[in-house]
Amino acid sequence: MNSNLDAVLLQSDLDCLFKWCTVNKLHLNIEKCSILSYTRKSQPLNHVYKINDLVSSRSDSVTDLGIIFDTKLDFSQHINSMVSKSNRRLGILKRKTKEFSSEIALKVLYYAHVRSSLEYCSIIWDPIYRNKIEIIERIQNNFLRYLLYKKNGIYLQDVSSSYLRDMFNIPSLCSRRDVPCVLFFYKVINGSIDCTDILSAINFSVNARSLRNQGPFPNVF
Repeated sequence: MNSNLDAVLLQSDLDCLFKWCTVNKLHLNIEKCSILSYTRKSQPLNHVYKINDLVSSRSDSVTDLGIIFDTKLDFSQHINSMVSKSNRRLGILKRKTKEFSSEIALKVLYYAHVRSSLEYCSIIWDPIYRNKIEIIERIQNNFLRYLLYKKNGIYLQDVSSSYLRDMFNIPSLCSRRDVPCVLFFYKVINGSIDCTDILSAINFSVNARSLRNQGPFPNVF
């Protein structure tokens, strides 16, 4: 939105959308509709938008298919919410498995009820900041120490997380998030996913001859 004219055009699109939904008997829940703006401007253009002459409220975040999108697009709210939910699930798992001794059973329960929540749509919110990565890893480290307790009968706090991951053959959550990202990248390049905007942002480098230190993607994004 660079000018009031852009806002007027967007309002026109909203009117057309509402009319189309009405004609096709797809009734909008206008009370659940809100405005979320993404901008780096110090004084953004805050236009009043309406749907069926009802003013839409502004919001700092919106949840879409279980992912919380905030105005900064750093997904801090989503990560904090996800970590809180996963901690509660891990707490329930530990309380309900006091009599369990099977390592395999505990792993399956963790994968199904805790790790699945920590990996849902990770390609969207995958953090780049170390503090966020460590907050997420802390949950799995907690579970790994619980597995060690089940195995030895005592809690050991001075054991490194990497040692525990190797012992129980459980990779880090950070490394597991890399897999869907690479797979998505592969599918975009090979046309399995049609996304011209991302594909156009990838700079391919085709060498005239074999160079030892030159890769095919000198500048990605």
